[in-house]
Amino acid sequence: MSLTFAAAVLGTLCLAAPAAATSPTPSVAFGAYIPKANERPERIDAFSRLVGRRPAIVSYYKQWDYVPFEADELDAVWSRGAVPMITWEPLSYEGRKFPLAQIQRGRYDRYIRESARAAAAWGRPILVRFAHEMNGTWYPWARGVEGNNSYRIKAVWRRVVRLFREQGAANVQWVWTPNVNTGGSFPFRDLYPGDRWVDWVGFDGFNWAQRGEWHSFTEIVDNSYEEIAKLTSLPMIVGETGSSDSGGDKAAWVASALRREIPKLPRIRAVVWFDATFSNGGEKGGGGLDTRVNSSAAPLRAFRSAIASPRYGLTRSELLATPADYSRGPIAAPSPPSGGFGQPSLFYRLTQKLHGRYLAIAIAVALLALLLLAGAAIALRRSRRRRRAAAGRAPA
Repeated sequence: MSLTFAAAVLGTLCLAAPAAATSPTPSVAFGAYIPKANERPERIDAFSRLVGRRPAIVSYYKQWDYVPFEADELDAVWSRGAVPMITWEPLSYEGRKFPLAQIQRGRYDRYIRESARAAAAWGRPILVRFAHEMNGTWYPWARGVEGNNSYRIKAVWRRVVRLFREQGAANVQWVWTPNVNTGGSFPFRDLYPGDRWVDWVGFDGFNWAQRGEWHSFTEIVDNSYEEIAKLTSLPMIVGETGSSDSGGDKAAWVASALRREIPKLPRIRAVVWFDATFSNGGEKGGGGLDTRVNSSAAPLRAFRSAIASPRYGLTRSELLATPADYSRGPIAAPSPPSGGFGQPSLFYRLTQKLHGRYLAIAIAVALLALLLLAGAAIALRRSRRRRRAAAGRAPA
């Protein structure tokens, strides 16, 4: 190689380096819960076409009626470029109970070991969310339900993980996701099993938009983000999220969450959109929610546009290569946006808050105000009559 050619090559590399350094780097994996996608994998393809990007995580739910790791379902997800994330719920849709106290005592060890061997036999990475949202009140494994306390919840988590490891299921990565502690109603610090027993941490949080309340993504997750960042440096996954399509501008909420807010929360490595509807009459404090990306045309356009950003292009292999010590950026969450996230008008929010006893109070106050006004009008009329009568009796 001549010196002239070497110098030219070196100069080209030097010129190219700054451009490479400033190019956008994917930092967040996009995932989705698509109802029954594990049973009908063509729904993953349809969803990918709908939003314009293949998810790097496909989430689905399994109960304790059966072994949760079925090779054909796992293969269908993996062949589409995604890692399966199974939310493993110790309950049965057929009504059977699996109390944590009995799991802790070993009654279901045989089932757990059988599940672990099935996972190990498949061999590829699987994300498992066991007994999620344990800090709420709506699941039988939650704190305060059926005598469960923080010690038992942690002991059961560790027992399940230990049994999996004993069966050689090292390919399972454990995802710990409480519900967001919005307003301090659902604390979770005392429920964390410890870094030895967890691979990913995170939270579930929705914009329920009930009774006029409309919250930005940051308002929903900020205190939970900070609390988890203080607990551990493990990477974070948003296990479930989405927004209502009523009450405010969902398209603006989606755009703000994906474009402005999540990029300011650098410890978040993956976001899993809950592409479904709730009609549960009370779960998580709500009685109905449509978080589908195509609940109407405008949110779908906003979602497609935002998710097309290179920021959400993190691939499955890049996600799985995430280091355990992922303490990126400050612990403190940024301030919530002051506007632009689709919140309804102040008048709408106030009128929506008038329900139950608040509505009765408002009606009572309005009636009292009307009575006072009527009384004042009657008193004024009588006063005028007295003045006119007095004026008529006065001497000429």
